[in-house]
Amino acid sequence: PVLLFVMLVSLPLAWIFLFPTYLIDFSKSVITSLSFSSNFYFHYSAKEFGSEIGLLSPFLHTWALSVLVQFYTIFPIFLLIIYKFFRKYLITILILLFIISLGLADWNSKNSPSISFYFPHTRLWEFLAGSILAYFEIKLEHKSKNKLMSYIIPSLGLFIIIFTIFFFKLHFPHPSFHSLPAILGVCMILWYSNSNSIVVRLFSTRLFVGLGAISYSLYLWHYPVFAFARANEISEDSFSIKLLLAIIIILSIFTYFLIERPAKNKNYNLKILFSSIMISLLILFVFSLNVIKNGGYKNRMPEILAKNLEQDIFTENIFEEEWRFWHLLHNSQGEHCFNKVDRCEFNTSSPKKVYLIGDSILGSIMYDLKDKVVKRDYQLITSVLGACGYYPGFNMIISKTSEIDIHCTDEYFQRLKDILSKESNSIMIFGAR
Repeated sequence: PVLLFVMLVSLPLAWIFLFPTYLIDFSKSVITSLSFSSNFYFHYSAKEFGSEIGLLSPFLHTWALSVLVQFYTIFPIFLLIIYKFFRKYLITILILLFIISLGLADWNSKNSPSISFYFPHTRLWEFLAGSILAYFEIKLEHKSKNKLMSYIIPSLGLFIIIFTIFFFKLHFPHPSFHSLPAILGVCMILWYSNSNSIVVRLFSTRLFVGLGAISYSLYLWHYPVFAFARANEISEDSFSIKLLLAIIIILSIFTYFLIERPAKNKNYNLKILFSSIMISLLILFVFSLNVIKNGGYKNRMPEILAKNLEQDIFTENIFEEEWRFWHLLHNSQGEHCFNKVDRCEFNTSSPKKVYLIGDSILGSIMYDLKDKVVKRDYQLITSVLGACGYYPGFNMIISKTSEIDIHCTDEYFQRLKDILSKESNSIMIFGAR
């Protein structure tokens, strides 16, 4: 019910603020989220979690709900089969599956990070860690009874989790072998905690219990709120972030008390609950399918914008228009421009230099970057050619013999290399399609 409510609230916001392409993506994510398959959709639509394009997708975070439901649907069936025919080997099979899944997660994190992140078989080991603990607790009829360990091990487990959050995720692929310490930290807390342990007493305080109660609502609200804020170009300064967090917490408390708790109440009228769910599903599916069928309703946009959105940016005519745009940029805005589209300099009186080097894809940030750089009293030097792509080794990404850009010559690259190699203490930005 909470997921449905968050989606229903998001519909008018998506209609008002999202461009047609993003509205279509939004609608597809709604459908796949409700069918608990959004993890596959986000993988196949190349939405990397945390990437720029991913940050504008309001329901990208539902990939985790999809993986959860997939596990809790398939695993009980698998467990019943194993218990019926291979009961003696149950724990052996669970441990073996844990090792295989962890190995696949690590291998995929290096060779196909998106599969490793989104697919259930590379997440299975995280669930199985809890399954293995549950097996031993049932078998032994208790968890650890060691009082000394109940003081030390849970605290150590909590430290490992916090350390992993702040350090490992910044530098290492996830999920992989590097994710193992965090899972072990959770297992340490689960197995060794009792009512006397410091960690249990900490998590039993009113603040943590309250956060735990609204955590599902918090999880559902946080991503769409920030996504719509970004779509509206709401500044990400500290005040805006604090305001958005306050909004998320208020919404979470509201949905917890008015939707989540009543829906769990056994005395709640099931007919009303069922009817509400079915009507919500109908509205969401009809809206989403209509958006997809009608190409994101381009007529929502101002006429000139809608017209531009309908054009294919890869057609020859559009590329010629883009080429003329770059000529215009360099010939009209640069204080000093050389060889037409070869190089332009802005704010030349400043000794602090920023180089922008790449193709027209990188050039798309030039207008905004120029304003920011000049405002901070830096000199901006651009070398943006329509089809010339580089990385810091000066190797071409697109062939220099391309008919699109006659300027991509050996001489051009050598001249560029000579200029940049003489620079020191300069900022250099490389980028290309």
